[in-house]
Order: sequence, then structure tokens, then C-alpha cells
Amino acid sequence: MRRAAANGSQGSAQADAQRALERLKETQKRLQGQQADRAQRDIQDAQRQLEDIAREQTSITNDEKVVQPRSGDQRSREATAQINGRKGTLESKLSELERSLDRGAGQAARNEKEASKKMADAANSMRDNRLRDKVRYSGQLLGRASKETIEALEHDISDGIDSVRKKLDQAAGALGQAQPDTKDDAVKRAQRLARGMESLEQRTRERMQKGAGDRRQEAG
Repeated sequence: MRRAAANGSQGSAQADAQRALERLKETQKRLQGQQADRAQRDIQDAQRQLEDIAREQTSITNDEKVVQPRSGDQRSREATAQINGRKGTLESKLSELERSLDRGAGQAARNEKEASKKMADAANSMRDNRLRDKVRYSGQLLGRASKETIEALEHDISDGIDSVRKKLDQAAGALGQAQPDTKDDAVKRAQRLARGMESLEQRTRERMQKGAGDRRQEAG
């Protein structure tokens, strides 16, 4: 009878452990889905930010074409100051986008590794192309450098923005393409789950033994 009771207790513990494991898997799956949704939102937000930056860059470049030939008069100086103010805002937007990409890449690194890598590539592209520095420098050259020099620098800035756009498109395309676990990763995950089950079984046995002991004391 004791053996039957022990077997029954062990079976109950195993059933509890299995149910806990299923709940763990379901929670993990739900968490992964939430993280994938967050990565998608981060990429879409970054794309919107970049398109806003691209539109402003195009607008500034077009306005410079009007200002440059008339450099030197009062009206031109006022227009140049206005463009410089817009360039300062553009530099701030580039800085915010860079931070957003770094943050998004870090948050997506666990479950959206490929998308995370592409987001990091986009941020690195901004740094490698020194977009913020070029925007600031181009403003300093207004009214000082030749029209050809200004246009070449603005074209370089636009090319840098296009490079970031391509990286973000790649990040969006990489969503849901997380690489499967390697053999070592799978083994480690199985070991963690096994340890979790063993720990749950042990705690279940201890609770049952304690409950049995309490009942015997009450009966005595």
C-alpha cells in the first residue's frame, strides 16, 4: 500500500511537472511573439523617422540652390541662417534615429537575431558615413564654399540616408527569420528544462511529505 501510495505521489509530481513545463513553453512562446511585435514596431518607427529626415534633406538641398547664387546680400544671409537652423534640427533627428536603432537592435537581439543585426548595421552605417557631422559641416560651408562643393556634400548626405534606408528594408525583411538553435543551444535548453522539472518534482514531493507528516501528527 505504501509502495502504491509512493508511486501515486511520484506520478502526480510528474504530472504537475509536465503541466508546469507546458505553461513555461506557452509563456515563452507568448513572450517571443511580443518581442517580435516590438521589433517590427521599432523598425517601422525607424523607417518613418528616416523618411521624415530624407524629405527634409531634399527640401534643404532645393532651398540651397536658390540661396547660393545670391550669397552675400541681406536676404541671402537670412535664408542661410534659416537653413542652418533646419540643419540643426536635422542633426538632432539623425541623432535620435541612431539611438533608436541601437536600442531596438539590443532589444531584438535575443529572439530576432537577424533583424537585430540589420538594425545595428543601419546605426553603424550612420556612424561610418558620419551623417551628423556632414550635416553640421554643410551648414558651416553655406555662403563660404562654392556651389559645386555644397551640392557634392549634400549629395553625399543623401547617399548616406539611402544606405540607411536599405539596411532598414533588410531589417524588415529579416523579421521572423531567427536562426534555429544550434545543437549545443538545444542541449543547454533541454538541460535547463530538465533541471526545472527535477526541481519542481522535488518541491512537490517535499510538500506531499510535509502534508503526510502533518496528518500523522494530527491523527496521533
